[in-house]
Amino acid sequence: MTSGLLRCAALLLAMACCGDALAHATMTGLLRIEFASGRLLYSLSVALPELPRASAELLMAAAGGDRAAAEAAAAEARRSVTVDLDGNRCRAGRVRIGGAGANEARATIDIDFMCDAQHGRLDIVEDWSAFFGEHYQSLGNIRTASGERQVTFGETSKTASVDIDRTVPTGWFDFVTLGVEHILTGYDHLLFLVALLATARGGWSVVRIVTAFTLAHSVTLSLAALGIVTVPERIIEPLIAATIVWVALENLLVSEPDRKRWIWSFAFGLVHGLGFASALGELGLKGMALVRGLVGFNVGVEIGQLLFVAVFLPALAWLTRGRGAWLTPRIASLAVAMVGTYWFIKRILVG
Repeated sequence: MTSGLLRCAALLLAMACCGDALAHATMTGLLRIEFASGRLLYSLSVALPELPRASAELLMAAAGGDRAAAEAAAAEARRSVTVDLDGNRCRAGRVRIGGAGANEARATIDIDFMCDAQHGRLDIVEDWSAFFGEHYQSLGNIRTASGERQVTFGETSKTASVDIDRTVPTGWFDFVTLGVEHILTGYDHLLFLVALLATARGGWSVVRIVTAFTLAHSVTLSLAALGIVTVPERIIEPLIAATIVWVALENLLVSEPDRKRWIWSFAFGLVHGLGFASALGELGLKGMALVRGLVGFNVGVEIGQLLFVAVFLPALAWLTRGRGAWLTPRIASLAVAMVGTYWFIKRILVG
């Protein structure tokens, strides 16, 4: 009895902390940096529903033509991003705030930099923590006349350096790493997996659920990355949150949710695949770079997913021993449903 209560208390504490952290987690921005003839364009796309409320409202106002808001957003941008070329500071020029209209779920921040030199080492420092939150990160690439490379800015990596006189190709490993990072920081996708597996019965059930989810999101990720299927993020993001709520409520209300769980796993996996595609879509990859990106990113997503499952399932098995067999899945599902509902309402209102 005591052991069961301890396990349930541990789960409640973990889910409460997790729910609070996820509900306030800052999203990943998609970044494009292009340098040519002494001019650098920094272009960032961020999802408004995942930003702190004050920051999202400022960007919305700036994009809507509010001059004071535009000046304030531009000042934040210039403070958050600096560029040096060959040891000399590049001048930050015009800042443009776009998107964020009535039907837009994303905002764009474009900054023009002018550099006196055209060769040497390009050092870019990005730190949006004061404006977007300390857990914010940017993923994207830097393009110069000599090639392109993948970059990540975040809590532990705020600087990227490129020798613009040397070709730095985007390799397979770069995209695999991007896929792993995307799934492990994609809290909505991880919560969906938690809901899917919370009521799984046995190894074969887990295999069917995970395989169906993998196949489904691989299909739509590929179709979206190739431009065959295009669905606006203002539709996809609320739908992803809705899939989380659906599965969590099914765990609570259906007597045997595991019987046809693989069907929902496949159906909703198609939706999540379109969400995964956003990380590649705005990189503007073409030719072999697109092939490497699509295959490498997909592999990385699967590796990250397997890593999560490998950690989650043993923890679930421990928590569902004894009395926890009935109580644990329901507590987990209730917590997931609450966070998913929060995301759904927030994304509908902002989008």
